Amino acid sequence: DVSDANSEWFLFNSEHLEKEGAWGLFHEIGHNMQQGWWTFEGTGEVTVNIFTLHAMDKVCSLKPWIHSWLQNQIPSTKTYIENGSNFEEWKGSPGVALFIYAQLVREYGWNTYQDIFRQYEQLQPNLDSDQEKMDYWITTFSEQVHNNLVPLFKFWGFPISQSTVDELQKFPIPQIFDEFIQVAPERYSI
Repeated sequence: DVSDANSEWFLFNSEHLEKEGAWGLFHEIGHNMQQGWWTFEGTGEVTVNIFTLHAMDKVCSLKPWIHSWLQNQIPSTKTYIENGSNFEEWKGSPGVALFIYAQLVREYGWNTYQDIFRQYEQLQPNLDSDQEKMDYWITTFSEQVHNNLVPLFKFWGFPISQSTVDELQKFPIPQIFDEFIQVAPERYSI
């Protein structure tokens, strides 16, 4: 019972929060933070967990990349990559899908996300299709970090419009080489 102060699951059980976090609680709060501008079809249970990872990191000091829930997703994520990174599968597997967002945190930090979300709030872009949302997300993130993130998103199977690919050629490709890129390094390219 989350309201019983003697329960391990009590919301304010600091020992439990420090050791395990509160994935379910942070996940539900995260739904209040999601915006349609950057949540496209199939990612409602994925982008919410950007905020879950953030809260786990900042409130509980559990780093995104080493969180046990995410770690449990590694075998299926590697299989996904080995099988060619089919985007429809990606959208159907929130655990697999969350890794690109965790990669971006690891590479660029939470301040980058905060700046990007702030930019979305200020501009309130008029995005009519999922393709527009994906292209805008990839472009916005790439511009924020001054890196061409097309290879990373393509690695995960994202469909990216040619105009976005062309536009982001002005930036260098970041050298990201982690356990996932190692599965299929030849696919980390334009």
